[in-house]
Amino acid sequence: MKVKSLSIALILLLTLGPAAINIRAQSNHSLTWGVEVGEHFTYVLQRAYFASPSYKNVIDADFPFLQRLEEGQKAILSVESLDSIPAMINDSSQIPRSYCNMTRANDSAILSDSLINFVLPIGDWDFLNGMVNLTGFSGATLINTQTEWGTKGAGSFRTEDGSIVTISLEMRYEKENGTLNYLRERYSTAGAALIDIIFVNWHPGMLTIVSPGTGLGTILIISTGVVVGLIISFVVYTRYSRKKSLVQRLGE
Repeated sequence: MKVKSLSIALILLLTLGPAAINIRAQSNHSLTWGVEVGEHFTYVLQRAYFASPSYKNVIDADFPFLQRLEEGQKAILSVESLDSIPAMINDSSQIPRSYCNMTRANDSAILSDSLINFVLPIGDWDFLNGMVNLTGFSGATLINTQTEWGTKGAGSFRTEDGSIVTISLEMRYEKENGTLNYLRERYSTAGAALIDIIFVNWHPGMLTIVSPGTGLGTILIISTGVVVGLIISFVVYTRYSRKKSLVQRLGE
């Protein structure tokens, strides 16, 4: 089966302008940063499954830094700078951003720099909920629990040979400090995986490689004490799309 050079670009809603989503104007909030400049966080590529080596090119549009990591390999995220948080925020374009660099742990090779929104401001999830409107985004779900915040989304497209490929993407942010804690992108057809990527904020005691048969419940049991949160939605891009991919939005 040939997969189109087409994917779901799951765009962080907080990086979209007011014209892209409905914005609820709000001037009072209690957002704050949960991290400091200079802090480092360790990530690991827990799963990197490709039914064919050629499928690696598919994820490059969304997450090019994953192309430079092998399964089980770690990366270091460094917080380089944090925007000041304004007293009044009236639309999503005013949400403060974080800027982070990522290097490979074993040789310090630069994987990406100026990554935007790998860390989100914390402390007022109701306010951030008001900045997100998933109306019209079929398959996207907002999640807001005691430890998690965000959405997960899924969609599908038909390949040139008529097969239906389903794509899902999940990005979780930790409410405690606002860091990206869990990223999973999966392509499948007829229930069989074509691509399955899991990239997580790693803590001592966690697995560095997760086999396809390991369920999320088992992962969370093994990773005791790790709490996560998430936010994503998605827009389906055609193969001729010239819009920037998710990581270009994160990294520029």
